[in-house]
Amino acid sequence: MTDQPSNEQTPEHHSPEKTKSEKDAPLSKKNAALLKIALVIFLILVISLISFGLWKSYQPDELELQGRVEAETIYVSTKVPSRIEELYVDGGELVKKGQPLVRLHSPAVENQKKQALAALQTALALKSTADRGPQIENIETLYANWQALKAQAALAQNTFQRGARLYQEGVIAKQRHDEMQAAATSSTQLAEAGYQQYLRAKRGSTPQQLSTADAQVAIAQAAVDEVNSLIAETFLHSPIDGIISKTYGNVSELVAMGVPIVSIIDEKRTWVSLNVREDHYADIYKRKELNGFIPALNKSAKFKIKEIEPQGDFATIKTTRQTGGYDIRSFKFHLVPVDDMPNLKVGMSVLFTVKEATK
Repeated sequence: MTDQPSNEQTPEHHSPEKTKSEKDAPLSKKNAALLKIALVIFLILVISLISFGLWKSYQPDELELQGRVEAETIYVSTKVPSRIEELYVDGGELVKKGQPLVRLHSPAVENQKKQALAALQTALALKSTADRGPQIENIETLYANWQALKAQAALAQNTFQRGARLYQEGVIAKQRHDEMQAAATSSTQLAEAGYQQYLRAKRGSTPQQLSTADAQVAIAQAAVDEVNSLIAETFLHSPIDGIISKTYGNVSELVAMGVPIVSIIDEKRTWVSLNVREDHYADIYKRKELNGFIPALNKSAKFKIKEIEPQGDFATIKTTRQTGGYDIRSFKFHLVPVDDMPNLKVGMSVLFTVKEATK
């Protein structure tokens, strides 16, 4: 019996190495795809960072500036050399307009007032005499005196006429004749003087005398008013509503004329003082408004530029011309809040962020 070939296939037997390689093939493709994706993302990030850096480099820089709240300060002084008698306020105290601050004492001013009052009393007495007009008793006295002088003049004239005839007849000497002539002339002039005194008393004060008396009274009254104004300077009152910043001097100390005794802060007239260098001036002065942050109040506010003034030489940054630079000066900007801010107090900081102007 012959053997015939079998139609059945014998099963294939795979080696372990071949099975493992077939399983790792899909994983390698997946890892390659992930690597490509990661590389693309990395390139996108790099390009984005480079683009952002280039964009940022062309953007204007921001200036960080710090200002300070300031206020108008009123200095109260006197124009009278005096001594502090009483001091009614202390630093940091709230005061109202018209509230007493200091009382001073000046003996010299008090003596001036006594002299001025005495001069006024004298001028008023003279004016009263001028206004009263002629007095009857004075008129009668002067009239009687005139009549007596007139009688003496008539007697002297008659005596001289008789003496003249006797002199012509050679009875009396020339010396006696001259004496009688002089007596007649003198008595006539005295009678005329008495008559003029009588007329002046009868007429009373002239308009010129009345005007002079009025002027003397006005001068004396002006002197009294001046002294009263000096006395008013010894009682100092607050000219505004505000806060006492500082008192200069203590009780019993001397105060010179024009030297401040009390300083008052007017909180209704506050502003922000901002120092800006000259090389940053153009970035700010053209702006109508600036946004500022107030750390003490934890809020932002808008401020407008009110005034610009140059700083002194002490605020100048010096340079040398050899480097091609220039001396950079500083300017003080006065900024006021656009809206009312009653809580804005002196000494608070205000932070500003300003973009530099594009060049």
